Amino acid sequence: MGGSRATRFWALGLGVVLTAAALGACGDDEESGGGGGSGGGSVPTVEGYEIGAGVNDPEDATIAVLQFLPAKATVPVDTPITWKWSGTEPHSVTFTAPGVEIPPPGADDATWFAPQGDASAPYDGSATVSSGLQPLGAPAQDFQLTFSQPGTYSYYCVIHPQMVGTLDVVADEADAEDPNEIAARGASERDEFLAEGRAAKQALESAPAQRTSNPDGSSTWTVQMGASTPNTDILAFAPVPAEVKAGDSVTFVNESAAPHTASFFGEGAAPIQDPTDPRVNAPAPGPSPQVLRSTGFANTGLLPPNAPPGGAPPLEARSFTFQVPAAGTYSYVCILHAPSNMIGTITAS
Repeated sequence: MGGSRATRFWALGLGVVLTAAALGACGDDEESGGGGGSGGGSVPTVEGYEIGAGVNDPEDATIAVLQFLPAKATVPVDTPITWKWSGTEPHSVTFTAPGVEIPPPGADDATWFAPQGDASAPYDGSATVSSGLQPLGAPAQDFQLTFSQPGTYSYYCVIHPQMVGTLDVVADEADAEDPNEIAARGASERDEFLAEGRAAKQALESAPAQRTSNPDGSSTWTVQMGASTPNTDILAFAPVPAEVKAGDSVTFVNESAAPHTASFFGEGAAPIQDPTDPRVNAPAPGPSPQVLRSTGFANTGLLPPNAPPGGAPPLEARSFTFQVPAAGTYSYVCILHAPSNMIGTITAS
């Protein structure tokens, strides 16, 4: 996935927030939407058919639910169905034409990431139609489709393979679910997945810092780049090593199911504003290991996920080491997930 155009679109529109993220600003979630896309603990009341397109935890934006909420619904023909976004992690609502295969994440085809088809026309399943990825540097816009033919329709998010939804469209409105039943089930699934994500983050952050002693008396500390569960991504660097000394090293390891960077913008280095800039993907100032400085730009490059099962890149491809030569504070950010507050700091004494 390293250098493809499609992979770089994971970060499209997110570069504008890098300065705030690097300074430790929180990634506030968007205003809650209906259809199960709102914050934890509430059951929305809706007037029409609404489905949530993922959600970031309103209490902690680093916890992202990667599911449609609810995943399945029975709706009437000739009735608008609306998908709503809530949070900072981008998702798409994508229906494909018969015979069109779901592209793998990182496929080198940027058209998958932009809106496709005519969502204003009645949809019969014969064409591809997509919301495109949202949000990307601007507030997400609701996506609405009206189905002209009964049947079963599957759809997905182009960058989250596990994020698949199903609509059963029925001819008789009496056979459809009530919109509030759908919203309540979406809220129930949302709360279940938020609990799953919160437990995973607690486990990630409470794990003891991994330390390896080196022959020269220094230590190498390991920082995990997030974590993943069947329904969530944890967009956080942890555990945080608290006893780093000058001369120690820090190794970033990606064991999650999402790609990440650890990018340092020291004195004199402006945050990258164009996320398609090749520097996002490339290690800097060169391949691992590198010496970390308080000035200039340092970057792991895009470290691929520990996925798919049984076919993930080797550990060395998912790891990067920086030596910390001097005492000081070194802040860093994952460029792809800066809006979700995926930031960290190395403090060396």
